[in-house]
Amino acid sequence: MTPYERLMAEAIPTGTFGRARPTAQQHAETAPAWTAKEQAAHRAELLDAISTPRPRRPRLRVIDGHAA
Repeated sequence: MTPYERLMAEAIPTGTFGRARPTAQQHAETAPAWTAKEQAAHRAELLDAISTPRPRRPRLRVIDGHAA
């Protein structure tokens, strides 16, 4: 059997890289959904973080000539 025939004889790829698919019990638990109160608190923290001005670094410029 040629390599091409061997490839074509394999099952349709499942993305499990040769391992069996996990059973329903093996799936990871999903994180619980956030409550509206938790979402509001998180959004307020994010908005505060992006709206607070940060100190800017001074802009430096090159001056031609000799140092004083």
